Amino acid sequence: MLYSLEECGRRIAKLRIQNNYTQERLSAALNLDRTHLSKIEAGTRSCSIDLLIQLSAFFDVSLDYIVFGKYTHHQTEELSEQLEDVISKLNRIREKL
Repeated sequence: MLYSLEECGRRIAKLRIQNNYTQERLSAALNLDRTHLSKIEAGTRSCSIDLLIQLSAFFDVSLDYIVFGKYTHHQTEELSEQLEDVISKLNRIREKL
């Protein structure tokens, strides 16, 4: 498992977008320059461990996920539950057809 600056930046951008934050809004919430955040998301600038911890807490994800893309057991359970819900909804739609 290797750290990739670019992949880490993509995950941060993905979390930001999934949570309906603009770069401006997220950078203001984290007391961070928007240009700095932009470079982090682009994978051209690294984060301090303090910022990684702050992002982890802000988005309620593990550091392993932000840094390595590795889901924790808790996150895997949540994803499984969401998948089961979607499958159930699709089955109900199929029954109506």
